[in-house]
Amino acid sequence: MNYLIPPPELPKDSPFTESQKQWLKGFFDGLSAIQPNDQTSESLSPSGPQVTILWGSQTGTSEMLAKKVAKKLTTSGCITSVLDMADTNLADLSCLSHLAIITSTYGDGEPPDNAAALHSELMNETSPFFESTSFSVLALGDSSYPDFCQSGKDFDQRLEALGAKRMTNRVDCDVDYDDQFESWTKSLIASFTSLPA
Repeated sequence: MNYLIPPPELPKDSPFTESQKQWLKGFFDGLSAIQPNDQTSESLSPSGPQVTILWGSQTGTSEMLAKKVAKKLTTSGCITSVLDMADTNLADLSCLSHLAIITSTYGDGEPPDNAAALHSELMNETSPFFESTSFSVLALGDSSYPDFCQSGKDFDQRLEALGAKRMTNRVDCDVDYDDQFESWTKSLIASFTSLPA
């Protein structure tokens, strides 16, 4: 991949938590990977909304979709960061303004392995509130199972209960998810372009 700018690296002794370092790494990687033909110099401005895309995945599908939506949001003028759920915590997430979650469901309605700890922390009664956070959830599942998209439903309902505000309605995707993913992505982009300047 050709980079417009080389991706910077944080010094090992930088005063950030591990989650903050992961967020910054995703942010820098996203900026560095922008291709010249992808967008204009105006959309490269850091003045757009900052969006963190959080993924939970057992097989890698959610991670792939998170990277796709990050590219589309970046092209539309957003500043994006892609995070593995295993590499973050609620304290850091509750400080974010915009959060997009893409997660699959595993087994009998359980979160995928990399999302299990964060899911448990979110469901705990000591979870922080998310009043300053806007969010949207893309849930992946298989409708042949009784607890279809349950992990995504859990994240969606719990964030709302903790005071977060929906940017778009949750979308529950079956095995063929392409059209639903595109529709969700367009709605997400539209929610940012409608924000006041």
